[in-house]
Amino acid sequence: MRAQGLSPSIDSGAALPDLAAAGDWPVVRGGSRILAGLYPVCLAVAEGWAMAGAVSLGHAGALPGVAALTLIALNASGGLYRVRRSPSLLADAVPVAVRTLLVGAAVALALSDAAMWPWTVAACGTVQFAARAFANAAVRTYRCRRTRARAALVVGTGPTAEHMLDILRERGEFGLATVGQVAAGRERGRPGAAPVLGETSDLPALVGEHGIGTLVVVAEDIHPDHLDAVLRLSFQLPCETLLVQAPSDVVPVAAVRREYLAGLPCARVGWRLRDPAARLAKRVLDVVGALLLLVLALPVLAACAVAVRAEGGPGVLFRQRRIGCGGEEFVLLKFRTLKPADERESDTRWTVKNDHRMGRVGRVLRDTSLDELPQLWNVVRGDMSLVGPRPERPHFVEQFSRTCPGYMLRHRVPVGMTGWAQIHGFRGDTSIELRARLDNHYIDHWSFTGDLKILLLTARAMLCRDAG
Repeated sequence: MRAQGLSPSIDSGAALPDLAAAGDWPVVRGGSRILAGLYPVCLAVAEGWAMAGAVSLGHAGALPGVAALTLIALNASGGLYRVRRSPSLLADAVPVAVRTLLVGAAVALALSDAAMWPWTVAACGTVQFAARAFANAAVRTYRCRRTRARAALVVGTGPTAEHMLDILRERGEFGLATVGQVAAGRERGRPGAAPVLGETSDLPALVGEHGIGTLVVVAEDIHPDHLDAVLRLSFQLPCETLLVQAPSDVVPVAAVRREYLAGLPCARVGWRLRDPAARLAKRVLDVVGALLLLVLALPVLAACAVAVRAEGGPGVLFRQRRIGCGGEEFVLLKFRTLKPADERESDTRWTVKNDHRMGRVGRVLRDTSLDELPQLWNVVRGDMSLVGPRPERPHFVEQFSRTCPGYMLRHRVPVGMTGWAQIHGFRGDTSIELRARLDNHYIDHWSFTGDLKILLLTARAMLCRDAG
């Protein structure tokens, strides 16, 4: 059941709409799904065939296939099969050539035949460049001639946004048709440039209503207080996001994420946790890790349950409503460390470290975090993750969402037993604003290895009794 009365806010104080339901991850529209599927497949087949063919002229067996697969893997890891708004053979020339040289050198080394290197590189490189030139031309032609371009929404109102509207209207090869723009804290542009459909708080509704496939965020024409929130909100939107960088933006962008629209530098905003493979990897880690820990911790769980029962009588487990991914309520499990006076106290009173009602067992459980172990079952059920922002009670979520910038944006992903904020000491009565900042940083820069690191640091903190 979704928590009621929540009023999420962005850094500027403007309200954002409800987040997606728990587990209801965004699905990115592919615009043209045929193009998005054919382009990388055709290029990979052509380049793999070119490498296999070149190697097979001098060697039979498995080596041609291995070389072909290696080249495809290297190109894929460098984002060279990604469909772009403005595909360019010149932009791809250096990375393609470098990878071809590396695979060719490996083949020559494996065959102990230095003469194979120039032949392999020349033959394979020629076919690769020809295939890419043809594919890029085909993409541009398709976009110009198709009857319905991908719907785009420009976020920002100002001179650069107006220029971007003109570019998208005049350059059909980008494959974008602007349906309007969204005001984001700046003065609106000239009347008639494009209809202003709403404010940043209306983005989710506008994306759904108009079937938006691409969000073009013009940083220069967005108020600084809105920009971070707009980009983080795009995490939940089922469309791609292109950030048109401001002239003063000197942050380097990896080539795999860089786009150019009529010379204007853009960064493709990519949230790793939107990738189905990344979400699956995180869930597998949660289920396997939680089940393994439950088995290993069975003696500890039994001992804690017996101690709690002996000290406080029946009712070993404490159940409490918390807010999870997308603002959904779930019941969190803990070992009971004290008995609240009533349900209202449980839901609305902040935890007191040295509560006089807490016995010796409860204090030990709380100090060692052993009272959190039953939440492993919440992880198995899918209510929580091993790593993520810590869940809070509905009363405090509503309170913090009104006073703390970006607080509700923590709920873009499943909540966790531990997190980036917790291992840095932000537990209990600590700064909510800083905690939200660290949680959002974790979501923005999530990685599988990062989750493993947080789990290891959490184990160290529990074993060594660190202050955090």
